[in-house]
Amino acid sequence: MRLPYRCTYLQALAPESSLHEDESPLTRRWSELEYQALWYSGAFGTSFRATNGSLIEIIQFGFWNREPGPDFVNAVILVDGTHELKGDIELDTIVTDWDHHGHGENPAFRSVVLHLFLQPTGVDFFTRTLEHREIIQVKLPANGHSLTEPSRTLAKPGACCAPLAGLTDVKVDQIIETAASLRLEKKSTALRRSIRVHGIDEALFQALAIALGYKWNKIPFLVTAQRATLSRLRSNPDFAEPILFGLSGFLEHPVSSSTQPDTYLHELWARWWRARSELYDLMLRSDLWKLGGSRPSNHPHRRLGALAQIASGWSDFRKLTTNLSSANKWFQAVSHPYWDFHYTLQSAATGRRVSLIGTTRIKDIVANVLFPLLLVSGNADWNEFRKMRSELGNVLLETVCQRLFGDPNRAAKHARFLYQQQGLLQIFEDFCLNDRSDCRRCQFPGLIAKWGD
Repeated sequence: MRLPYRCTYLQALAPESSLHEDESPLTRRWSELEYQALWYSGAFGTSFRATNGSLIEIIQFGFWNREPGPDFVNAVILVDGTHELKGDIELDTIVTDWDHHGHGENPAFRSVVLHLFLQPTGVDFFTRTLEHREIIQVKLPANGHSLTEPSRTLAKPGACCAPLAGLTDVKVDQIIETAASLRLEKKSTALRRSIRVHGIDEALFQALAIALGYKWNKIPFLVTAQRATLSRLRSNPDFAEPILFGLSGFLEHPVSSSTQPDTYLHELWARWWRARSELYDLMLRSDLWKLGGSRPSNHPHRRLGALAQIASGWSDFRKLTTNLSSANKWFQAVSHPYWDFHYTLQSAATGRRVSLIGTTRIKDIVANVLFPLLLVSGNADWNEFRKMRSELGNVLLETVCQRLFGDPNRAAKHARFLYQQQGLLQIFEDFCLNDRSDCRRCQFPGLIAKWGD
């Protein structure tokens, strides 16, 4: 695969990599639970520099804590390459939340060995246990670990429109392909980190959950998959659906509100009730879910139903992950007697079958999960990926095309294939979303002009 613009593309990104951290949309919008999910997925990496200067390496991320106390238990960290500590991990939004939440006086936090936080207070704060043992602190970065698509309205044409218009279609596509390859490499790196933390099957299951989360529910899907675990779902297939729907919190609404006494919802509740006391503390809050704003076929209820079916057919699915075409067909065939004809847990039947996982979502899974997995295993065939057609675009893609080309006809030429869409999205994230100068200081227009010489 010849990518003549790779080096200069990466060089252009280097000066921007540390800018605007405090202005990151993650800092403004994400909750503590969302950061916990990112941490647990390995999105921040495994090596950190503590506030006291020590090098901290994560040997074992621990496990979600169901009981009152620290966020993760039974973790193992290595300090300065020599001193191994076993204990718990707590993550707070603000470093002083440790005291505000009473952790320092709580015996349940005696075994904490690492205190993660997102925001300092401007003055020195020391994290201490009930016995006044000082706990190592690590400030997590607030940028560069997004799982969600940024919300943007359609953009005005950017400064790159003119220089792009002066390039041949071949050169434009070479630039897009370069960005696409870098995007997929990033995704494979993130997947590789998750595999190191959770093993390949759990990491792959979590990645599929994120992809099924659609635009607004990626984090709730990730947390649900992390707390349910694929191993638990596979060990008791009859309880896979009840556990996923129960942990999501969707079964906490009164079942009696259904007008049909023998519905699928009642069956889920009856099974969930048997496991509810054990898993109750792991249930997600209802306010974490966004249930509106998308097509009915993309409703989180249906997506969870699809995730349950994927778990139940895991053995067959895993045999196909080295062949994109076969995996594509497998997803198309995923079916469920209830979800093929319903949009939500309490909706009336549609009267016609609706694909449980649509073609657009399958292509998203290929780009965000399956091809990165092939890169991790060394079995990726870029030429095969380049042949995959894209589906109809979304609002974000329309925004990208408007910003980069300003001409829908020109943009359409470069958004017909899946790799092209991925490349356009990466350019938008690397340059447009990192630019705070309304194109005045953006490096991309200058790069295009240089590449056109």
